[in-house]
Amino acid sequence: MISIGTDFSGIGSPEQALMKMGIEHKSMFACDVDKYAKQSYLANYKTENFYDDITKRNHNETPYVDLYVAGFPCQTFSMAGKRKGFEDTRGTLFFDLLQYLKAKKPKYFVLENVKGLLSHNGGRTFLTILDCLAKTVNKQYSFTTYEDSLNYYVYYKVLNTKDYGIPQNRERVFIVGFRDEKHSFKFPKKIPLELKLKDIINNNVDEKYFLSDKMIKGIEKSNFRERQPIDINGVCKTLKIGGDTPCFKVHSLYPRSSRTGKGGSGPLSKEDGTTYCLDTGNNQAIEIKNPLKNKTQYGWHFEQNVYDNQSIVRALKAAEGSGNKPKVITENRIRRLTPTECFRLQGFPDSFVDKCREIGISDTQLYKQAGNSITVDVMKHLFREILINEKSV
Repeated sequence: MISIGTDFSGIGSPEQALMKMGIEHKSMFACDVDKYAKQSYLANYKTENFYDDITKRNHNETPYVDLYVAGFPCQTFSMAGKRKGFEDTRGTLFFDLLQYLKAKKPKYFVLENVKGLLSHNGGRTFLTILDCLAKTVNKQYSFTTYEDSLNYYVYYKVLNTKDYGIPQNRERVFIVGFRDEKHSFKFPKKIPLELKLKDIINNNVDEKYFLSDKMIKGIEKSNFRERQPIDINGVCKTLKIGGDTPCFKVHSLYPRSSRTGKGGSGPLSKEDGTTYCLDTGNNQAIEIKNPLKNKTQYGWHFEQNVYDNQSIVRALKAAEGSGNKPKVITENRIRRLTPTECFRLQGFPDSFVDKCREIGISDTQLYKQAGNSITVDVMKHLFREILINEKSV
C-alpha cells in the first residue's frame, strides 16, 4: 500500500495514474485553493484530508506520505540570485511545499512545472530550487550545500506528453527526489505514439460547441489565420474518413502577432499527429468537413449526406433543394474541442467528466481544470520508474 499526498492537487492526476496502474494506494491528503477543482476532486476520489490553502496549513500536523506530488506555480523568488537556500524562497508557494518536505521527509517526491521554469529569472529560480532540495542532481553532487538543504537525491528532465501515449504536445519539467541513496531510477523511455487525435474526437457533438458565423467573422477580423495543411500523416489532414479524404483541419483562435507574423500558443495540431498544448482557456478549434464528393477544377466540393460509419461528424447543415435533394455546399464548420475531448488529451476517462457534470461543474471550469492538469499517462510512466523497487509494483 502506497500512501500519497498532493499539493496544488487540481483534479488529481497522480491519483488517477495510480488507479490506472492498478496500484493499491491511500490518499492521505490533497490541497487546492480552487473550490471547483476541489469539487471535481472529491467527486472522483476519497482522501483522508482536503486542505484549502497550503499557506495556512500546519505542516507538522499534516500526515506523512510515501509519495508526495506537487505541480507548484512558478514564481520569482524575492531574493533569487543571492543564493541563500530556503531564505531565497520565502514568500512563495514553493517555500510552503518545502516546509512540508522538511517536516515529513517523504520517501519520494515529484514536482512539476512548465518548461520555462528552467530559464525563469535567468535560471536563478531553478538553481535555488535545486539548492534547497538536492544532495545530488542527476547523479552529480550539488555544487552548493546549505545547512537547510533537504539532501534528496534529485533528478530532473523535460518530458513531453506525446512521448507517453497521448497525442498532445505538452512539455513539462519534472523534478523527482529520493530520500534514500539506495534506489534505482531512470526517466521513462519514450514509447511510440499509436493514439492519434482522430481517436479521441466524438462523432456527435452538441451544437453549442460549434462557432457561429458571427464568431468566425470576428476571428477573421482579428487577423485570424488557418495553419497550413500538413500531409496526410499529420494531424491537420490526418483524420480521414476514407481514401485521401481529410475530415478536419485545425485552427488557432489566437490572433496572429503583428510582430512575429505567427499565431498564438494554443492551436490544436502538429505534423506528428499530436495536438498543441492544452491551455486553460481552451483556445483550440477544429474545422469539420463532410467527406469529399468529388474534386473539380474549382476545388473540393462537399455534399451533405455523403458519409459512412467512419465519419467523424455530420458537420454541414445544408438547406434542401427541390425534390429533397441535398444542396452541395463548400462551407465548413468550426467547433471547439469538448471538455470530454480535452480530458481525454490529459489521460482521464470519460467517467471522470461525467461525475463532474453530475455535481454541476460548468464547461468553463472543466476546460480550466483540463488545461491545468498534469497528464495522467506521463505520471503513470514516471511512477512506474519511481516505485519499481516497491513490492506493490
